[in-house]
Amino acid sequence: MSPKKRISLVSLFFLLPVIPLLLRLLQLQVRDHAQLSLKADKEFSRTLWEVSPRADITDRKGNILAESLPVWRLFADKKMIRNPDSIARKISRVIKETPQEIVRRYKSEKRFPTLADSLSYDQAETIEKMKISGLGLSLRERRFYPNGSLASNILGKASHGQGLSGVELSWNERLSGEPQKLRVIRDGSGKMIYLNADNSGFTPKPLTLTIDRDIQYIAEEALDSAAKSLSIKSGTVLIEDSQNGQMLAMASFPRSALKNPAIQDTYEPGSVLKLVTATAALENKVVSPSEQIFCENGSFAITPRVTIHDDEPSQYLTLSGILERSSNIGISKVVLRVGKPSFYRMLRAYGFLNKTGIRLPGEAAGDWKLFSKRGEISLTSASYGYGIAVTPIQVLAAYNSVATRGLLMQPLISTEESPVTVRKVASSSTLDTLTQFLENVVKRGTGTLAQIPGYPVAGKTGTSHQIDPKTKKYSRTNYNASFVGFLPANHPLWTILVVLNGPKGSYYGGQVSAPVFSEVARRMIALKGLAPEPSLDNQEAKTPRTVAALNPIH
Repeated sequence: MSPKKRISLVSLFFLLPVIPLLLRLLQLQVRDHAQLSLKADKEFSRTLWEVSPRADITDRKGNILAESLPVWRLFADKKMIRNPDSIARKISRVIKETPQEIVRRYKSEKRFPTLADSLSYDQAETIEKMKISGLGLSLRERRFYPNGSLASNILGKASHGQGLSGVELSWNERLSGEPQKLRVIRDGSGKMIYLNADNSGFTPKPLTLTIDRDIQYIAEEALDSAAKSLSIKSGTVLIEDSQNGQMLAMASFPRSALKNPAIQDTYEPGSVLKLVTATAALENKVVSPSEQIFCENGSFAITPRVTIHDDEPSQYLTLSGILERSSNIGISKVVLRVGKPSFYRMLRAYGFLNKTGIRLPGEAAGDWKLFSKRGEISLTSASYGYGIAVTPIQVLAAYNSVATRGLLMQPLISTEESPVTVRKVASSSTLDTLTQFLENVVKRGTGTLAQIPGYPVAGKTGTSHQIDPKTKKYSRTNYNASFVGFLPANHPLWTILVVLNGPKGSYYGGQVSAPVFSEVARRMIALKGLAPEPSLDNQEAKTPRTVAALNPIH
């Protein structure tokens, strides 16, 4: 055999083992390629859904009221840690906790205890640079409220991307971003490499509220001051833009992110409800503005067993005088002329016994449990605000409809909502007459402490006994005190309600709530730079009232 053939045979002999390898490679690369690629894809690549940040909430001027910020959770893997005391000493200054507290947290859970749950970026970066074996960091978002408890009863609370109360709950879908689809693979060390994103998700733009942070602060501060000086159990101050129904402030005491008493709590409003009877009487022409009503010198036996008393005994009063002196006897006589059907229709026309529709959770509708009872007692007691439950927001909306010359408007909480006119309550002429009556209440009646020199105010006081939970009877020591009004009376800008629950010492609405109204209004006037009315002392009742164009949506 020639040397050339021998070399060829030897070469073939050494190539024989390669042939199966080539065949196997051909099988893997060609025949099984699709199947193996799918298997590898499942093994090393993942599709992740990244949730977009929750939208910020701002006031009407763009001031941030709520925002979501990244925070880091620091955790430990106990299987990788031998000396937790040493690690606790190393990280205590960074996470601002004592070593003893860190060790306590380390021992409180099983394998992966949380040592800190809200580290900042700088803290997390410092921990990462320390390269301590057994410690890990995970990123998450946390909801922050940079103004502390300011407007907490409005904003509510959110946790883990879900609204739990307040605006966070009622606007949850609007505030929530849509998840983004991410394609990633892991390298040999286990680190993720992002391949692409489908950009299907989005971060929603900030939700702008109608609330004005500065006005909210004014309302809360005034309420807190009243709480200290009068030792009230609770209280509410509401401020509405008279022209469009936008809420400028909703203050409550005490404040809670889980409850908004202005829409969720009901109370017997007392004499502020005399507005309903007065409107029905004028609209149905059962009483003229000049007619004198005999008020029985302060004591009126409506039945042999029930006698109505006035705090200030009077003989004859006009309808304006009845409101000025807040005569229960006078309004009772008027409502008996009006009758229960007409009174009930006007009550509903003003929005009572119905939810206002404000876009906040848990709104109550109120009720009139004595409506079905026959006789005059249930009707007369309702005429001065007893036996009927209302919410503060309903009272505010009712008086704002006087400010708008009869347009009942839905209260709004976001600038994304358009003004909504619910209905026309009564004729403009009736509401103009009522406005003059309410101005008289402040000029020379029970609401004089609501006066603001240079700025005409129209409003009404209210005082009611609370039900004693033990005896189920009206208390002689606990009261609800109210004042509600709008200003300037001849071209209203703001409607304001003050309700104080359980004031100590003085308890009449005109004594305790009217001054709070005046304080809030004065500060708003200064904040907005509103000029005083010229020749206020010479202002006549016939001066026409104006209201800015509302462009209502029916």
